[in-house]
Parts: sequence; structure tokens; C-alpha cells
Amino acid sequence: MKKTICSLSLIALLALQACTKILDTSPYNSVASNNMWTNSSLTNQGVAGIYAAMRGWGVYGAASYGLNVIPFECLGMTGEAYRSIPYLSGTAGSGDQLFSTMWRTLFEGVHRANDGIFNLSQPGGGGVDDETRTRLLAECKFLRAYYYMRLNELYGRYGTGVPLYTEPLASVQDATKTQSSEVEVWAQIVQDLTDCINEPNFPNRYKEKGRASKGAAYALRGRAYLMQGLKYNYNNTSGLVQSTTVDKALLQKAAEDFSKVQACGYDLFQGGYAQLFTEANESSVEMIFSVQNISKPGYGSRMQLMAGTRSAGDKTGSTGFSQYAASPAIVDLYEFKDGRAFNWDDVIPGYMSTAEAGRLVYFLRDKEANGQPIVSTAMNTLINNKLNPLATKDRYLPEGNVARLKAAWTNRDPRFYASLIVPYGDQYLGIDANMASQGNTTPIPYVYRWPVGATNQSVAAQTTMGISSPYDLRQDGTAEAEFAYRHRKFVMQGYGAEYINDNPIDEPVLRYAYVLLMWAEALAQSDDLAGAAQKVNLVRGRTSVQMPAYTFTNKEDAIDKIRNESRRELINEGVNFYEELRWGTLRQTKYSRYMGYNPAAHTCIGTQSNGNGTVKWSTTNDYSIFPVPSDEIERNPNLKKTPGWIY
Repeated sequence: MKKTICSLSLIALLALQACTKILDTSPYNSVASNNMWTNSSLTNQGVAGIYAAMRGWGVYGAASYGLNVIPFECLGMTGEAYRSIPYLSGTAGSGDQLFSTMWRTLFEGVHRANDGIFNLSQPGGGGVDDETRTRLLAECKFLRAYYYMRLNELYGRYGTGVPLYTEPLASVQDATKTQSSEVEVWAQIVQDLTDCINEPNFPNRYKEKGRASKGAAYALRGRAYLMQGLKYNYNNTSGLVQSTTVDKALLQKAAEDFSKVQACGYDLFQGGYAQLFTEANESSVEMIFSVQNISKPGYGSRMQLMAGTRSAGDKTGSTGFSQYAASPAIVDLYEFKDGRAFNWDDVIPGYMSTAEAGRLVYFLRDKEANGQPIVSTAMNTLINNKLNPLATKDRYLPEGNVARLKAAWTNRDPRFYASLIVPYGDQYLGIDANMASQGNTTPIPYVYRWPVGATNQSVAAQTTMGISSPYDLRQDGTAEAEFAYRHRKFVMQGYGAEYINDNPIDEPVLRYAYVLLMWAEALAQSDDLAGAAQKVNLVRGRTSVQMPAYTFTNKEDAIDKIRNESRRELINEGVNFYEELRWGTLRQTKYSRYMGYNPAAHTCIGTQSNGNGTVKWSTTNDYSIFPVPSDEIERNPNLKKTPGWIY
């Protein structure tokens, strides 16, 4: 008897039949239930629908933030959200949209995968030849393992687990199970990935973009073993990890799996760190598994829209919003090129002991050069308006203020320049919407300066302020908009993007550098410090980075350096939140004063058009675990409420 699952929502599909990225515009539930899995075309559409559940995860909701990476970058140490998010401000309860959206979306993926697994498990299933059937079956099992891994690490921590469904359901009303234990869920994840690895027709590495592979299964199973083999025992009362439980046998399994990934055809990309995150190299040897995007409305990434500035745009002249930024702490974490840790006080003595509002003085543009004015009268007035309220205004250098600040951006880790736009740093090649509307699509060079002199900051408006090329990088909102570090990674330059809301660059979920860093963690916690250093140094030493090699003096030193390397390497990839949560460090690095910065601190005191809100750990709920959403508890009374949460 054939079973089918009713889709819980309409989601656009990623089709997988060709070597190029093609998106199927037929929703998963547009096919009659008695027809799905009856021929090659519909079977491919069904599998595509399982992949498609990776899309559409949101913090603010689908109308503003979407897809896999973007919202979770805001929640981690490496990112900052533009507007207040309840989970960050300490006001999110068990009924918050973040928790319910994640729960439904991930279980949507599970149920779709179960449908595919059931219908492809029997010879002749899916109306395809046996080689294709078993290959697609392995893809379905990989995806079920992926969705359950996210569910278990978010909602199933501390042994609580999540409901374990391995058979398709006729309708959502049949989802009435209680939670299986965390251990049971991990066992199912490992079993699914083992089946993938043991399937002869599952390729080591696909030539097609975006498909799961045996190399991806090894990487994901290694992560599953790592998460079981390392328990960072976090105490929500103290806000600290009290102890670490290490299972060396499981860590050995993790290391063995990570060691198999390279043999499947994956490796570090040596063509340049910045070039790795471009459309041209999204299927390079380093990209193991990614969310697929194309330049078509509804089928691309919102990275260009949300992480870019108002100077980032598309061929229509539409511009970005600057809806999230890089945190000051991650900017400071990038070392000097010789391996020395960055310290503001080495560049500007007394910087960190200066009140944050007073640091504004260091970020203002120069007024003079060679003793002569270089700004218009209007700009001079704007600068003076910033200076006059400051207790530190005597530290302003009319000639040399910029040079003093730029010393902070000199001779840093090459990934710093590839990942970030900083004040008075490297130029960003963007667009001008007014010029584009008149048919002029010549890319415009911008430099990030402050203050800016015109409300809309167009090239024409800046020219009236006496500003010439390179022009002032446009910020979000008005001339007094948020003054924060900006992401460069994944943000296309010039008119390279056809649609600002649909960036075609894929978003990596697993890439080989990430595997090496997880591998290093497993080795370090198994007391193999030399082996751990060797893995980290592969990441640091590749052609386009060439940072000095690390040596680890002890386990604590190793873990600190591995985590910091992960933060630098994987910025703006949506990875950091999951890792900080797993390490038990999220409260320390996101919600507490960290590296000298208050939560939600910005580069300086520049105001925002709509405010950033507060960042505060909840005093009533345990934010180290996501709660089973209250509406799911109401719908399914067999579910247990998450300990530490008020319902």
C-alpha cells in the first residue's frame, strides 16, 4: 500500500535533474497524492520537495528574514540584528514565532523525507530504475538525518529528545507521538547516515550542485558523533559550562568519519578565500553541501538584501537594507598577519577604557589635509555637531583622524578584508539607484566614512556636499543611520546581482574547512593536541590565508584557539549560533559583556533609524534550549513541556 504525506505548507522546490541549478515551480502538494512517486518526473519532484524544506526559516518571519543562514547569523556571537528579536531581548516565550516556525519547518522536512523513504524502499518504487531508486533513497535518508540533527540540537538537548517519526503520516493530525529520548534520536540519525554511506549507488561527490553525497554523509555523521562524544555541561543558573563529559570512543568515530571526507573528493579551495563565496565557485571542492539559489524571484538568497548596504544593489537599481551586521567582537578577533592578537589599545592607547559614547571621536572623517580644509562648510558643521557633545572631543585630529583609525585595519588576517567592510577601509564597488534608473549602470566606488552629508546619499547628493569618487558608502535609513561594521562576504559588487532579493550565490551548510575545525575539536578533546593543531593549520595555512601556524600549549589553549578560528573562518554562514549553543558559550559571547563590548554594541555611538533593541538573557526561561512550541503542546497533548520554560 502506498502512503503519501500531505504537505504542511507551499514551498518552492529545488529540482535536481540537471548539472545546473533549476528550480521546479510546482509546490510539493500540488501533485495529487495518488500520483506522487509514480514516475521519474514526479519522483524527482518529490525528492526536490524534501530539499526545499531547507528554505524559508525565519527570525522575523518570511516577509523580512528568510533562508537557512541569515537569521541564525544574527543570533550568534559573530552577527548583530538590526531590529529587536524577542529571543535576543529576553522576551521570547514558548509561543514565540521563532520556535514554532523552526519546529514546523524541520518536521515538514522529516515528514517529506519519510514519504520518500517509504515509497523508494521497495524495488520498483518511484517508477525509476533500481540504481536511481537507491541513490534517491540515500538522499532522502541524508535529509531526514539533517532535519533531525537540527531538531535534536535545538529542542532535544539535555536528554529531552524530540518525537521520532520514521513512517509517513496521512495528515498532520496523526503526529501525536511524545518525545523519544535524545539518545534514540541520535541513534536514528547515525543509522540513516550509515545507510547512506553503505549504499553503493550513492556517489562520493555529485557533479550536480546541491545534492547530498557520501562525503556529506561522512561529515554529518562525524558531527553527530562529535555532539554525542562531547557534552559541555552548561548550568543556566551560573551561565557557565561547569564540566565537560568526553567519550573518547565516540570522538574517535567522529575523527574517522571526518578523515573519510577528503577521499570522497572534497578539500580546501585554494583559489582565494574571497573567491570561494562567489557564484563561480559555489560548487568547488570545498563545498560539501549547500542551500541552492538562483537569480529568480522567490528562488534566491536574501543575503544581498539583508547583509549589504544601501550601496549594494541589483540591475533594477533596488538597494540593500543593512538589516544585520558583523559584531565588534568578531572584528576584533581577527589577528594581525603575523599572528599577534589584535588589541585596540595597541593602536589607539586608552581606546577600550574610553566610554563607548566617547569612542565616536576616533571614527569621524578628517577636516583638513596639509593644513587646508578638505570638506565643505556643511560637512564641517556636521563634524562639529558630532564633536561638541563629546567629553573626548579634544582627541579629534582634524588632519590624521582617519590615518589613526586605519592603523587598526592594517596587516590583518586576509579573511578580515574578504569578510568585512570597515570605516575608511577597502573600497566597495556598489551601485547608485538614481543613476541606474536613468540607464547608467557603471559601478560606483564607495568608502565607509562618517558622518555622511546627504539623507539619500546618492552620488548627485554627495557631489553637492563636495564629495567626489570614491563616494560615501550608504547606510540604512537616513544620514544618521546605524553606524556598524558591514558584511562583505556573499555580497555581490556592482550590478552583479539581477535581483536584490534573490542573490544567486549558494549558502554553504557543510564545507571542508568546517569539517577540519570540528575534526580538530574532536582531537583536542581526545588529548591529541598535535593532531588538532595540524587540522587547524590546514585552514590557516591555505594559499589565500597563510596565517602563522598554531601550537597548543594545553587543552584549554587548543579549545580557545579552535573556537576562535571557527568564528573567523565561518562568519556569515549561519554556523556560529549552533556552535555557541553547543559549546555552552552563547550567554557569555552574545548576552554578556564580551571582549570589552556590551551586548549589541556597535562600532561607535552612531544612531539607528529604528533602533537595535536590547540583548538580554531571559530571567524566566532557559534560552540554552529551544522549547517545544506552546501551540504544538496544545495540538498534541502527548508532548512534554520543555523543562526550564514557562507555558
